[in-house]
Amino acid sequence: MSRRLDWVSLIEKSYDLESDGATWLGRIFGEAVPLLDGVDSTAWSFHCTPTTFSLEDFPRGSSKAIALGVRAFHRLGTRSWLDLVYRSGHVVDTASNACFPHQPDMRALFEKVFGRYAHDILMIGAHSGMGQGVVLATMLKDAAVPTPSQRKRWPRIAAHIGAGLRLRAAVAGLPLDAPATEAIFESNGKLCEARQGATEPTARVRLREAVLRIDQARTVAGRSDPDGAMDAWEGLVAGRWSLVDRFDSDGRRFVVAVRNDPRYPDPRGLSLRERQVAEFVGLGQSSKEVAYTLGLSLSAVTNAASAAMTKLGLSGRAELASYFSPASPRARMAEFVVGNETLLLASSPLVDERNLSLLTDAEREVVSHLIAGSTNADIAERRGTSVNTVAAQVQAVYRKLGARSRSELAARLQANRSPDSWRSVFGM
Repeated sequence: MSRRLDWVSLIEKSYDLESDGATWLGRIFGEAVPLLDGVDSTAWSFHCTPTTFSLEDFPRGSSKAIALGVRAFHRLGTRSWLDLVYRSGHVVDTASNACFPHQPDMRALFEKVFGRYAHDILMIGAHSGMGQGVVLATMLKDAAVPTPSQRKRWPRIAAHIGAGLRLRAAVAGLPLDAPATEAIFESNGKLCEARQGATEPTARVRLREAVLRIDQARTVAGRSDPDGAMDAWEGLVAGRWSLVDRFDSDGRRFVVAVRNDPRYPDPRGLSLRERQVAEFVGLGQSSKEVAYTLGLSLSAVTNAASAAMTKLGLSGRAELASYFSPASPRARMAEFVVGNETLLLASSPLVDERNLSLLTDAEREVVSHLIAGSTNADIAERRGTSVNTVAAQVQAVYRKLGARSRSELAARLQANRSPDSWRSVFGM
């Protein structure tokens, strides 16, 4: 396969630690352009917290006209639009599919800014899980929805770009003796050194296997099978390490295992792994996507999510997604002084009716049961209808609201809440 359709090279560029931020973004963009296949493409970096957003750099060589339009779009965009695009778990989607149905004013703004040559935009959002992010975007002549192939491949690419962002923030330059370097392998998989978490025999075996899998993914044969290569090259190994090439003074290549899992302090008793899983569930990711992003098994993700729900007193995964959504009240706790104690309080209605205007009355009732954690059979029994009818209504809800799962539905309903509704929640 020609290099211009090389998905593996895009993964490799994600872990470049030598170049400055602008050069790194430019290299990511350069590898992505042939894969985006639109009218014109661009990229930008951003920093996003639950309460702040800043649009940062564009790569050298990208369209200045599009960059100006994107900056104008962000300057004029509403808070709810920022929530929808950056805080709701969208990894790959088009504006016409994910944004315009909920934000008709933004459709008019898009046509005003870009309507001369494009009527839609495909965006891929890569989040570090720690506030930093990158968007890859390509303009489309006509309204479209992402293809199955795009929905499969781009979230995996985004996981690697996010891991690269975390790595660059933590260990820029990465000398071989950096504290975060926990193992060093030769390119053939021979272990040279292991320390800290990599000293356990099972960890060494997992790392060696990953080194060999990734080396195979980078061959000509591996690059010709991008889906197989992405299966082999996980976002993290065992939920802890990224594997990065380093060269010594003689030019020998080594593969170093660098600790790169997202770090979250948590005062509520969640373990680090439980908090990591919960944060990505809050971004609307499925268990399969979380497993790939964090390099964990599906059972490990399920167990961590279940433990987090138990500790927080939540009744289901949808409530966990709602609670950890970056636009949820958790991120905007209100402070109250009661007696001599300062308390952080928040509550959230499970469903905001204003976000359900596209649904029928029956579909709205189904949504309320979905968010509460009811199964299709439970909903059918409550509503006196068949399971097949409920299944059809659930799919209609997902289609109309642009969601693929209950957890993504919960995250998006939270992300679409308006600032006024937050004030009403807090009684402000």
